Amino acid sequence: MKNKTISEILNKSIKLLKKYNIENPKIDAELIISHVLDLNKTNLYLNSKDISDNEKSDIIEQLIIRRTKHEPLQYILGETEFYGCKIKVNPDVLIPRPETELLVEKVLKEDFNSMLEIGTGSGAISIALSKQMKNIKIKATDISKKALNTARQNAELNNVSIDFIQSDIFENIKVKYDIIVSNPPYISKKEYNKLAPEIKDYEPEISLLAEEEGLSYYKKILANAKDYLTDKGKIYFEIGYDQAEKIKEIAKKNGFNEINVFKDLNSFDRIVRIN
Repeated sequence: MKNKTISEILNKSIKLLKKYNIENPKIDAELIISHVLDLNKTNLYLNSKDISDNEKSDIIEQLIIRRTKHEPLQYILGETEFYGCKIKVNPDVLIPRPETELLVEKVLKEDFNSMLEIGTGSGAISIALSKQMKNIKIKATDISKKALNTARQNAELNNVSIDFIQSDIFENIKVKYDIIVSNPPYISKKEYNKLAPEIKDYEPEISLLAEEEGLSYYKKILANAKDYLTDKGKIYFEIGYDQAEKIKEIAKKNGFNEINVFKDLNSFDRIVRIN
């Protein structure tokens, strides 16, 4: 069997992804082929008449088949980008979302010396903040040892120093912090059952699903947060699009009076600041 050109492989890949109703078949095919051949998008097309050897062609085909099964592209490639940082991802961690970058942007506007992240996952939020704020002491927790292993790899990859520890919320926290940040699981069971297969079938349920209509982790954090905040400390949450009012109520019940909600680029409530 003769070797195929890059152009032939690309066209075949796009056609196959379309057949399985993949949302962005052309973009996904380009990214997978570029990844395997170590080419950027421009060179992918400049070299489209070049012949790809059989070994790399086979790898591309295997990755395209994985994508036809709706496995997230980020898991297939093993990495994604978040706030200018390269972040390794795998099925042990949630894939960082672009909307979560708004959380980083809001925290960057604060003047503080120490930060605690609850539920760090891949470590993306703490790593992005650490790269931008060199002198901040950051502790990041997760209940999952596997997630923490990935987070530590990502910190090393991005050359930042973060204290990662295993903890169920505040279980192993001993001191107070200026900022507490969390993007906790906030999907209700009802919403979870409606999620796209890329999310429901592949991303870790523990990082997505929360009891009490998606509010259980906010309740647990806010019930004890005052014990772990300095006098002028603040909490930053990422939230679901319809949760702002309920989270405001939970915060007020726990003695927090100043609550601000920020919308994302799609005009959905996305970030809450509580102090």
